Amino acid sequence: MKKILAVSAVCVALLAQNAAAQYGGGRSGGMRGEFAQPMEPAPPLPGAVLDGPPDSATARSALALTDSQAVKYALSYRTFMAATKQSRDSAQVATDKMNDRLATGDRAAATFYAQRLQDIGKSLRDRQDKFDDGLKSFLTKDQQKAFRKWEDDAERVAQERNKEAGLRWQEAGGFGGGRATDLRIPVEATDAPAAALGSQAVRIGRTIYVSAQLGVDTSGALRGADLAAQAKQAFDNVTAILKRATASPGDVVRVTIYVINPDSSVAAVLRSAAPDYFSGRNQPATAILGVQSLNKPGALVAVEVTAVTGSSGY
Repeated sequence: MKKILAVSAVCVALLAQNAAAQYGGGRSGGMRGEFAQPMEPAPPLPGAVLDGPPDSATARSALALTDSQAVKYALSYRTFMAATKQSRDSAQVATDKMNDRLATGDRAAATFYAQRLQDIGKSLRDRQDKFDDGLKSFLTKDQQKAFRKWEDDAERVAQERNKEAGLRWQEAGGFGGGRATDLRIPVEATDAPAAALGSQAVRIGRTIYVSAQLGVDTSGALRGADLAAQAKQAFDNVTAILKRATASPGDVVRVTIYVINPDSSVAAVLRSAAPDYFSGRNQPATAILGVQSLNKPGALVAVEVTAVTGSSGY
């Protein structure tokens, strides 16, 4: 009887070992059951501090600045953004590389870039605290309160963005630590018009598919009646959505532009309206398609893009 029990125990142990091996047991494994190991949580990431304080136009409206206050704020803002540009650029590079490593399931490398982001975030936080303190010299108490509210709102938006990053961290630790390219993450940017149908964009791994954007603002109103103005607004909307998905115009690899009855001058107008997309050596593959109408009266152009985040190298 004892021999039978011993053999049974050995069999159970071997089955458990095989199951754990098959399904990626261990700290990075994703087996759901009694053989699963606790998964390390996503590291804390910096919030709105990576974006900086509100720009001069936003601050003037949100804080109800007087003319003299607006001049002082604009000077402080320009000085701050110039002093922190290198740090913010470094943060964008680290973010892209972190997402790139997560897309391939490499949590160790992603953690390296997450730690760099944390260090950059601390430095930017210190600088922005000093910027905030400087505002007290010319803002009223009510305006300071409005400024703190703006920062709180921006932080909430940033934390929602970080929740999406947390999903990518979770998927990177899935079955066997494999690729996360099958994780579909809808992207919604509050500073771009809501989608009439479906999502503004969908991210799958490193690839972001942005729905066709019209030249309208967040209220749905057309930005001008000419192609140049509407095209600029459409690309601005695309940029806002890419930013929400932790990407940028430089990550765009494919652009499709729908234009009402185009002529030979259209390409030059579009290039001028979107220099961030059509300049430099790595311009995206682009198609301009003539159409008879779009889904909004008066709309002249719609822009959809595909972007791939990340770059080569460790």
